[in-house]
Amino acid sequence: MKLNHLALALGLLVTGLFSSCKKETDVPAGTFSLKINDTLYTVNKQLTATLHDTARTGSFLVISGLTAQNNMVTVNVIFPDKQLKPGTYILSNETLNSIAWTQRLYTGIYSADDTGKGGEAVIKLETISETKAKGTFSGVIVNDEDPALKKTVTEGKFEVSVLALK
Repeated sequence: MKLNHLALALGLLVTGLFSSCKKETDVPAGTFSLKINDTLYTVNKQLTATLHDTARTGSFLVISGLTAQNNMVTVNVIFPDKQLKPGTYILSNETLNSIAWTQRLYTGIYSADDTGKGGEAVIKLETISETKAKGTFSGVIVNDEDPALKKTVTEGKFEVSVLALK
C-alpha cells in the first residue's frame, strides 16, 4: 500500500515539474514601481493584476507583487457601477482606492486605506480595459500598528496585463 502512495506522489511530482512554467515565458505581466521616502522599489516577482467584477454595483482592480527585498506592494482601484474609465481615483470615506506596502511578511505593514489616520492615495489611470491597465499613483501610507509612523509614496507607476475575474 505504501508503495502505491509513493508511486502516486512521485507521479504527481514529475507531472508538476514537466507542466510548470517555461523559463522563457515566466516573465512579469508588465511593470510596477514606486518610491517610498525617495527609495526606488521595483516589483520583479509575482506581479499580478486582476479585475474583479463579482460585486453587484462595482468592480475593482488589484495590482500587486513583490520587490527584490520581498516587500509586497498593492494598489486597489474601485470602479463604481462597473464602468472602467481612465481618470483620477482618490481615497475617501466612500471609496477604498488604496495603496499598501509591507516591509516584511506580517510586520511593517503600511497602507493608505483610512483618511481618518492620515492616509492619502491618488491613483491616475491613463488607460484601463479588461486586458490592460496603465497609470501612476502617489500618497501617504500609515503604519497599521502605529499611525504616527508614515511614509510618502511618489513616482508610482504601472503598466500591466490584467486578468478579468467574473
